[in-house]
Amino acid sequence: MSRTSRGVTPTGGARPIRAPYGWPAYLLAGGALTLAAPLLSALSPVLDALCWVVIQGSSAAAVIAGIRRNGLGRLWAWRLIGVTVTLAWVGSAAFWGVGWTWLEIPLFRHLYQVSTLVTYGLGLTALVLIGLRTSGSRRAGLLDGAIITVGVALPFWAFFINPVIDRSGYSGAELAFALSTPVIDLFLLGMVLRMASDNGRAPWLVLLSASYVSLFVADAAYLLALAANRPAGAVSMVGWLGWAVLVGGSALHPSVAGTQQVTTPVVSGRARITVFLALASLGPLTAGAGIVITGHDRAGSYDGTTVIVLTVLLAVLLVLRLNLVAHLAEDRARTLDRQAGRLTVQAHRLADTLHHQELLQRSLAHRASHDPLTGLANRALFTEVLQAALADPGPPAPSLLLLDLDDFKDVNDAYGHPVGDDLLLTVAHRLRALTDTPVLPAGTGTGDGDGDGTPPEATRTGRTLARLGGDEFALLLTGAAPRAAAHLADQILTALRAPYHLHQREIHLTASIGLLTGTPTHSPTDALRDADLALHAAKTTGKNRAVRFSPDLRTRHLRHVHLAHALRHARSRGELTLAYQPIIDLATGAPTAVEALLRWHPADGTPIGPGTFIPIAEATDLITELGHWVLTRATADAAAWHRTHRTAVTVNVSGRQLRDPAFPGAVAAALRAAGLPPHALILEITENTLLATTPDQTARLTAALARLRESGVRIALDDFGTGYSSLAYLPTLPVDILKIDRSFTTSPAHTDHHRTRAFTKAILDISASLDLTTIVEGVETPDQADLLRTLGARLAQGHLFCRPVPADRVPGLLAAAPWHPTLT
Repeated sequence: MSRTSRGVTPTGGARPIRAPYGWPAYLLAGGALTLAAPLLSALSPVLDALCWVVIQGSSAAAVIAGIRRNGLGRLWAWRLIGVTVTLAWVGSAAFWGVGWTWLEIPLFRHLYQVSTLVTYGLGLTALVLIGLRTSGSRRAGLLDGAIITVGVALPFWAFFINPVIDRSGYSGAELAFALSTPVIDLFLLGMVLRMASDNGRAPWLVLLSASYVSLFVADAAYLLALAANRPAGAVSMVGWLGWAVLVGGSALHPSVAGTQQVTTPVVSGRARITVFLALASLGPLTAGAGIVITGHDRAGSYDGTTVIVLTVLLAVLLVLRLNLVAHLAEDRARTLDRQAGRLTVQAHRLADTLHHQELLQRSLAHRASHDPLTGLANRALFTEVLQAALADPGPPAPSLLLLDLDDFKDVNDAYGHPVGDDLLLTVAHRLRALTDTPVLPAGTGTGDGDGDGTPPEATRTGRTLARLGGDEFALLLTGAAPRAAAHLADQILTALRAPYHLHQREIHLTASIGLLTGTPTHSPTDALRDADLALHAAKTTGKNRAVRFSPDLRTRHLRHVHLAHALRHARSRGELTLAYQPIIDLATGAPTAVEALLRWHPADGTPIGPGTFIPIAEATDLITELGHWVLTRATADAAAWHRTHRTAVTVNVSGRQLRDPAFPGAVAAALRAAGLPPHALILEITENTLLATTPDQTARLTAALARLRESGVRIALDDFGTGYSSLAYLPTLPVDILKIDRSFTTSPAHTDHHRTRAFTKAILDISASLDLTTIVEGVETPDQADLLRTLGARLAQGHLFCRPVPADRVPGLLAAAPWHPTLT
């Protein structure tokens, strides 16, 4: 990655991405030149000056580049380090190299000394700022640095500073300058050692610490040379130049990027105590030994006084540090006490929370397994209980009652869901009351009762009552005889038929029950499936009854499923056809219309009658698709017949088609596509389509029929007379034709002939008074045809005239009338 690539610092500012190999290259080159500097310096004064200018100048450039590259410009410590190395370079190059060495101007030598002292002071300030950013207490950090500084100052005084004062030939300002840098070195060393006492430091901090150690070694070597009245040697030169190189490497190192705080763990207290004890005991002893070894010849020497002062200062610092530790320990103890108190409170709260959580878990577990409205077991719990009962089936096998309320939706629609919920609660209460009474166990005879119909040997069997959802309930009986389960089902039907008095209303309700008893099953799924088949049989055979499961119900259901699947693919396989049966004018024998009748011839060659597959189509919602296909096909076939013979076509329409808002548009589209005028189409609806619905649904259906009549399509009411309220609706129904059901077409020899004849005559008279056309269905004998003409019927349909024929035979049938009244 190039050095011009941009990145983001941890604090969010943009900065260049660091080149990963810049800093080691710089350290290698700078280190090599630093080690070679004493050799080059010995060759020529020019090379000596050039080494200082190049190495310190490259250090200043490296620090400035590192500050910019690593996002350090916001930190004052690094700003000071940048000023420090730049000032050191300026002092060496301008003041010492040019002003003093080359031009030999004394002022520049003094400026060099002043810049050197400022450089040391700025470096010390930068280290202090960095030390203040370390983890832990700042006050403790400063005291640690001071302790280390004073502890090191004692032997340093004895071995380095005191010999210089005693034996060097310097005095005054020269001696003050010579001693000032080592004194600052002591503080620098204290800060470096303090930071070094923390472990886990980043590489940049190691390089920075090493740079000031190098500076300390260089100044110590310089003091030794000064005490011996020798010029500074190679060690001092390498140490001074090494300081500059290492500072530049520290600024360039990638680990310094975005540094805001030196967050590192502090070494253990035992290690610190060991260091402090070593300084407190060895420092003064080493200082005294150093004074004895080096010796001194000044009268009134201050060596002992200095050592005493430094020793006392070290002791004071150690006391302050111990006092700080004591305060920190007290604060920690108080903090721990407060935390212990909070933990105690939290423990009590946790105990309360756990108690409430336990109660909540129990509540949630109950809710997860029980119906929230009635409190009965829900489907999940009932399935578990049923699974356990089937795993240990007896004998006898468990009995399962599946109960569904009849027409419960009407209660919600009429009175609202709150009334429906209260009704469900009342039903659950009645079921509980019944299931808490004993039933006959297996093998119990009728015997002599106690007057209430329950034999004395009757006992309570295992029972589980559940609400599976909506208005569906289930009851599981274990250990009960099939006869007892059937008896309980009858009791439930009787109890639920009693009126319900809710919200100042009297509501009547019945139920249907599917009973699975005496039939072993292997899984809850199979048991619920079989009971549901029995429940469906109870619903379809009139409701308000209990039907016991038998294997033929499953057989019929499987056949139903098979036929439904086959019916879905019948049209695409070409198995559906239309047959047409004419409607005959009884006066002339001529066909006036043909009725389209759907026929299904499966691939196996066995025809399936409409009475079988039409209910399946209604139940699976295939009737809409099939009805649209019949409408489109019949109108297309009838277009040519109408043009030639003015013959209309009648098409049966289901209630599902009428409830579709798009149905009127579909009729208009079929007529346009076929080219058949609207008046040539008659749509047949059954009487139950209108009467077996709610008043709102009836209103919507009649509105749809009215729109169709307005477009010119005629409406026929099929199977008229089979309903119970049709006469009340007849004056308001939007119909044009009444098709009298075949049940009113009887032979004169029939026992109820006179009554049927009276009903037929009444219907014909009512139709005439309402200006409605009538068509009598099911005419099969000439006697019936003659009787209908006598009663005034004009149109009829039946096998007497013609059986349903394919579309290709209709033109011939229309050309030659299939029935001649004059021959009867």
